[in-house]
Amino acid sequence: MFTDLGDVRINYERSGSGIPVVLITGLVGDTGFWSKTIPLMEGCDVITLDNRGAGLTECRGRFSLEDMADDVVRLMDHLGIASAHVLGWSMGSHIALSMAARYPDRVRTLTVASSYLRRPARTSYILDLMARWYRDEDISEEAVASFMNVLLRTEGFFRFAEENGKGVRNMRLGPREAMLMQLEAAAGYDPVKDVRRVRCPVLSIHGLEDIMSSPADGDAIADALGCKDRIRIQGDGHLLRPALYIPEYLRFISSH
Repeated sequence: MFTDLGDVRINYERSGSGIPVVLITGLVGDTGFWSKTIPLMEGCDVITLDNRGAGLTECRGRFSLEDMADDVVRLMDHLGIASAHVLGWSMGSHIALSMAARYPDRVRTLTVASSYLRRPARTSYILDLMARWYRDEDISEEAVASFMNVLLRTEGFFRFAEENGKGVRNMRLGPREAMLMQLEAAAGYDPVKDVRRVRCPVLSIHGLEDIMSSPADGDAIADALGCKDRIRIQGDGHLLRPALYIPEYLRFISSH
């Protein structure tokens, strides 16, 4: 479904009924990212969307991470949702954080998954290079998506695929300039300034084999947020298996 919000045409999906939950994905992710998560969200009214620069959402010109957070709030307005539990994954965790800091009445709980307080330098280095190569058509979409899989997934995932003769599915990246525009928006955001402003309950989720943003990175932002509720997943990397955290997540939001 689409809605026009002035300078952006947002593609979004809404599923189920009950407790309002907004799921915000990360770099170049689209609503399809949550396809294995939504079936687990019983008793929830789940809203997902394509951020600016991803999926079917259309926008013009450069944008900031705060613009993406504003888009979520305006989408909630359009849908008549006064407040919701907000879960953001990777870059989406910072979009969710910006919402919780600047629109405290709209965010019931904040969940930051595969997040960080300070941008990991190694990850930034390779992502920035790939995004520029992709924009300039020096590298194929398949190559960039394959490199992304290496960063997102674990040794165990690739070993299982190798031993069982399974292929590894690549994500869709979308327009060539959009990946770089999202990276620039993420780089321009400083989560340190917002963590002190969050007043709602916070949950931190992180994979213990994450090489994009290490478990220490996840602990750093959780500490800064004063987060007592944490889920740490053995055997998962940056990409988290929803079956391993959604049941506990549902208990968390149900208690607030």
